[in-house]
Amino acid sequence: MIEAKRGQIVIIKNPKFPELEGIIEAVEEDRLKIYYPKEYESYAWALSEGDELFVRVHTRFGIKPMRSMVICAPSSDGELVIENASSLSVQQKREYVRAAIKFNFFIKKDENLVRAVCEDISAGGIKFVPDEYIFNIGDDVEIKFLSEEFEKDINLKALIINSIGEKLIAKYTVISEFDRDKIAGFCIKILDERG
Repeated sequence: MIEAKRGQIVIIKNPKFPELEGIIEAVEEDRLKIYYPKEYESYAWALSEGDELFVRVHTRFGIKPMRSMVICAPSSDGELVIENASSLSVQQKREYVRAAIKFNFFIKKDENLVRAVCEDISAGGIKFVPDEYIFNIGDDVEIKFLSEEFEKDINLKALIINSIGEKLIAKYTVISEFDRDKIAGFCIKILDERG
């Protein structure tokens, strides 16, 4: 089940403005406390208690869209309280949201380090094309993502679980929750940029 949690990005839409972006500061069963940056202050102040909203909560498992409403009018310190409503639908029916994007990374089997090109990625695994075909299904590998995409180098372990033509699919087996969240955030950003 996709749940709203502290630290997740929230996109709020209302007929009074195009889009307001914020971060969940606190979660209660019936409400979400949202912090919004100064740049969205005029949008937030246009809202009143009871105003209807369309909200997308960006979780690492996918996007939780919901119809919500303003519970407490925005405060001068950048906080807005909205209803924590039921999800309208699950926008991706998989454990982690996935984004199709090409970028270079490195994959290591035994002592062989190979450059590869990502085809699509999620916080659970990656589909890629290696420069050299030294991999087999069942291979344990090490993956290194560079900081250009993720703001930091990410090193993790994975298992090759499938192949589709020249493309290989690896599932992460050893990854920190911090790095998993970094990859999930990257995927959500890519999907948001594409609308």
